[in-house]
Amino acid sequence: MKKFSWTVCSVRWMSAAISCTVLILSAPQCRAWGPEGHRLTALVAEQYLTPETKAQITELLHAQTLADVAPWADTYREQHPETAKWHYVDIPKSADAFDRNRDCPISESDPRSPWRDCVTDRILYFEGRLGDASLSNDERAIALKFLVHLIGDIHQPFHALGDDRGGNNISVNFMGSWSCGNYRCNLHGIWDDSIIEAQGLNEKKYTARLMQEIKSNGWERMASGDPTTWANISHHYAVQAWAPNGALIPHEYVVEESKVVDAQLALGGLRLAHVLNRILGTP
Repeated sequence: MKKFSWTVCSVRWMSAAISCTVLILSAPQCRAWGPEGHRLTALVAEQYLTPETKAQITELLHAQTLADVAPWADTYREQHPETAKWHYVDIPKSADAFDRNRDCPISESDPRSPWRDCVTDRILYFEGRLGDASLSNDERAIALKFLVHLIGDIHQPFHALGDDRGGNNISVNFMGSWSCGNYRCNLHGIWDDSIIEAQGLNEKKYTARLMQEIKSNGWERMASGDPTTWANISHHYAVQAWAPNGALIPHEYVVEESKVVDAQLALGGLRLAHVLNRILGTP
């Protein structure tokens, strides 16, 4: 990845910039992987589902599609804050790889549970519940919704890095603005939303681009794997894309890192389909 020479603003200059409210208020609102990233991952996955898997999903979700339910877990988290830690894993920036004992805390709500509170554990947990025929359809539908979302989350690089709350505490200027919609731009947020929005593509065209990237690069061969491997790859990308507090994020950074964003969206979709076909695709 291209190395950037970061321009970092002083606190005084940053405060002055914030006072320029005309520019800030005119910035487009960021959508909250935010909903659009999760939908794109699900839309890719839908292209690779077997007929048997599609039939099972219809039985569980009825009229809803994978893309429809992809953002659901973020809404659910608002009323169930105990699930917040399920969306990420805090691998230190200085670490080479995921360490479960260090990076995945024991469940606070159920300390005796073998399943811990981080995205790697919870993907495996919900895989088991989705495949458990003794559970009700409603319970399995919830497991499916979580899987769609969490497999998306683990492919967002800053969901696999613990420093500064995954970059949430890193304030940045995104291509000339400190504001990302109604929120102050931060490093995590621009990876959630802003880099995707900067592509200027509607959902149909963006999905088509991801599908073309998959075909051109032969990424179907990379559809398997496990959550630990996916987390380690995301962590590597996040370390490479790290920026200091107060950094000015230039157009060149967006052009370079959009390649990673697209790859992770596409691979997240391929891997989601692979997981669902393995669990639901047996006639």
